Amino acid sequence: MRRILSNKKIAVYYIVTGPYKRLFPGFLESLQYFFPDCKKVVKLLSDGLEEYKGYEKGNVKVDLCPRINNYPWPVITMYKTYTMTENWDEDCDYACYMNGNAEVREHNLDVFDLDKITVSYHSFNSKKEKYDPWPYININPHSRAYLENKTYEYIQGGFFFGPNEMVKKMCEDITEMLLYDTARSMFAQWHDESYINKWCVEHEDIVDKRYVMTVYEDSIDKDWFIYLRDKRDYNIKK
Repeated sequence: MRRILSNKKIAVYYIVTGPYKRLFPGFLESLQYFFPDCKKVVKLLSDGLEEYKGYEKGNVKVDLCPRINNYPWPVITMYKTYTMTENWDEDCDYACYMNGNAEVREHNLDVFDLDKITVSYHSFNSKKEKYDPWPYININPHSRAYLENKTYEYIQGGFFFGPNEMVKKMCEDITEMLLYDTARSMFAQWHDESYINKWCVEHEDIVDKRYVMTVYEDSIDKDWFIYLRDKRDYNIKK
């Protein structure tokens, strides 16, 4: 049986700019379901949302970090691990990143291995059909993110969770790989996600891969509990 997390403090890193800020209220309200016995500090990285400064409700608190710019795609997501480490909260026991369109539902309290970093398989998987990402992956062999196709289980970069120092080290390592490539005018095909996959393969002994996110609401259950909302429902067109 896995240990159940309680009475700990979790830093939740949330990066959102431009029209995607419309997704924040729903995300914030849903955090009550994420380890409900734990304190959550939302490290809010945005080009606005100043009205949430000092927000606190139940065991969820918002820490409004220094303002970031609404750079065009894919700058913000590509450098997200860099942005996170620049605003790291050393006072928390665990760290988590969730995609901007994430909405948390009720979940089993022992869903994670608390001694590892939990990551999620692709959200396009459903209980009826498994998504095949390989036709869309062609990483430059000279990139630090390079992995041979079909030699590993592909994960999506929209969620990771684990012990605070372990997640920080992962973010630092990914940033180092990214900066090495970009200094040579090289950009991995799927930006931060390519590097996250590389790191998880190289550190498989401390990584727990599982289904956590889905874009299909009818696939939600107590283990597969993060719903990625459709941006079109919020009149977000880009």
